[in-house]
Amino acid sequence: MRWTGVAAGAVLALLAVGVLWATALIDPPEGVSRALAVFSAVYPAPIRGAEVERIPCRPLRHLRLYVVCTNGCEDVWVIVGVRGLWPENLANLGRIPPQPVEESRARISGAVARDGLSLDRDGAREMIACYLLIEGRLPGLVLTPLDLIALEEARDSEEKMQRLAESLDAEDAVSRIDPEESEDGYRVRLLYWDTALPDRPVLEIALDLERNGVLRSIDVTESVRGGSAPGSTPGSPPF
Repeated sequence: MRWTGVAAGAVLALLAVGVLWATALIDPPEGVSRALAVFSAVYPAPIRGAEVERIPCRPLRHLRLYVVCTNGCEDVWVIVGVRGLWPENLANLGRIPPQPVEESRARISGAVARDGLSLDRDGAREMIACYLLIEGRLPGLVLTPLDLIALEEARDSEEKMQRLAESLDAEDAVSRIDPEESEDGYRVRLLYWDTALPDRPVLEIALDLERNGVLRSIDVTESVRGGSAPGSTPGSPPF
């Protein structure tokens, strides 16, 4: 009888943990979330060989974001959100025909809204960095006005541009994002050096966030500043 009681207690404990995970009152282990993301993105195809990488997004409380790929992102290429034990495919980047950008952003906005955020300025800065990653851009390539001058001076030398790119990839890169508080959220205009595009142009990116972290709008235009150069530097955005 004693062992029966112990077994029953263990089962109840497991059920309680499962309920807490399922309701996202307690986040499951990282390995569980990653496995759910892979299954959601790949099934019913075989999941063996699938690659999964978490998209860092510090302000999010319970939502975890992952990019899942198979065959070097030639087959499956999906951004998955996992909250508790519930995965959701948010953006299918490899779909043919392509998934409309508006649909992807609406799914991501809905998932972020369910996290119930109320961002301060530092949180908005981190959330903007997260959106850059979701859009396939690296926060480490955000430029300050002084960085822009350095880039203009480096355009005549591949070696100088490479050194500049390496210097920008610093631990405090997110601090170069400087959002301004609006009446109901935050706005920011960024100078971004897109080394993945031909001629490596400088882009001007304007983002408008609600206070709960939902992206209201994003506008990207090529800047007339920063010059251009043929080719592209090694390395591309992760997705």
